Amino acid sequence: MNISHCPACLRPGYKEFCASCRKSLFGGKRVSPILPFTRPDYNVRKREQGSRLSISGVQSKHSLKLNDASLELTEKGGEYILKPAVVGEFDNLEAMPANEHVTMQLARQVFRIGTAECAVVFFRDDLSPAYLTKRFDIGPGGAHVQQEDFAQIAEVSEETHGRNYKYDFSYERIALLMKRHVSVYAVEVEKFFKLVLFNYLVHNGDAHIKNFSLCRDPGVNTYLMTPAYDLLNTRLHLPNESAMALDLFEPDFETGSYKANGFYARDDFFEFGARIGIPSKRVDRMIDEIPGRLHFVNDLLNRSFLSDPLKAGYAEMVEARAKAIGYSYVKTPR
Repeated sequence: MNISHCPACLRPGYKEFCASCRKSLFGGKRVSPILPFTRPDYNVRKREQGSRLSISGVQSKHSLKLNDASLELTEKGGEYILKPAVVGEFDNLEAMPANEHVTMQLARQVFRIGTAECAVVFFRDDLSPAYLTKRFDIGPGGAHVQQEDFAQIAEVSEETHGRNYKYDFSYERIALLMKRHVSVYAVEVEKFFKLVLFNYLVHNGDAHIKNFSLCRDPGVNTYLMTPAYDLLNTRLHLPNESAMALDLFEPDFETGSYKANGFYARDDFFEFGARIGIPSKRVDRMIDEIPGRLHFVNDLLNRSFLSDPLKAGYAEMVEARAKAIGYSYVKTPR
């Protein structure tokens, strides 16, 4: 493996982690991007009959801790989560670590969305890649930060609501739950809106209710949105994936734009923002900034660990979705 970019931030000219990423990921310790152990056994996962096809259903996760300057597999006290590529029924699964990593970096670096710290690392034996993320629910000294995802907050589970409970929801209802539990709602709901918009832009069709969480901030004594996690372009692995994991609105509502065109566009996000209490000028600003950032999206994709064909495919998908987001049915002459 010829590493020419920082395996975390993708800054060029590095064969290991840059100093900034060493600090944020490992407290400044000089940790090698080559793991000191071989690849764990593949976990071949097949979906259960009757369940929704989902990327989260095939991903394999392992717990790691930092011992001196070495990452080790552990059963207890994990500080990091490791996701190797797996074998399954989806396309390009070997690229899943690079996909998740660059999507997280796009959110963080290009669209200024707070994300979990992450990197690509490589197994000692075959130098195959894996996705590494630092747990944000572990505080100083190993103390757990109080965190609840929206399945917990909504009190829904497979036992009470069936196998598709993570998807039988809407983003509008998540915002309504936030309004009930977050005292600084006006600030946090904009973060939520921006993340929903980003997931649509990058074709993340698996952003279900367990992939959004709140955590208690003792400094302000309220719940806040956690850093974003589990972001990836699911269309690279499941070409027929739905545009979004959840409906944008509560059932029985569609905009005129969606009824006419069958895809979410500017009018839908404008209405969504109004329904969850975001000023229209703020919604316009978040949508209008997208075209000017596509150059930076392409630049970061080109520095990623994806193969050249997948880089090109990812970029084309984002460009097409950016056009959809910018389209207004209301303002188009009939």
